[in-house]
Amino acid sequence: MYAERYGYAMNDAPAVSDDDFNALLELLDAATMCEVVQLFVSSAPTRFESARSGVASTDGARVATAFHTLRSGCGQLGARRLETMCAHGEREAKHGDLTAAASLLADAEREFARCREWFAAGGWLDG
Repeated sequence: MYAERYGYAMNDAPAVSDDDFNALLELLDAATMCEVVQLFVSSAPTRFESARSGVASTDGARVATAFHTLRSGCGQLGARRLETMCAHGEREAKHGDLTAAASLLADAEREFARCREWFAAGGWLDG
């Protein structure tokens, strides 16, 4: 698991950095921010599936690309821990360690669920 390999406790940081999220919110109106959050939340499962398929087919480039794409959205929205997990997953996939990438993927999916809950609790998601 991510926490074991990288020494990162799963519950020692917020899912989303209030400071980073609010900095982006200063640039966007609330409606646009909702759209950005909803786009990230709705597209992430496809990225996770792409990474899982890449692991299954031993396609490291596909896994790395999925992690990279996820990482970009995480960074933009202030999901720093998920961003870090995705960066490590991308690096492991590029170096051919798909076992480590798969472990990071499982942890990243759990962390994504925490982020989704954070967005929902803040009213940034529809229904």
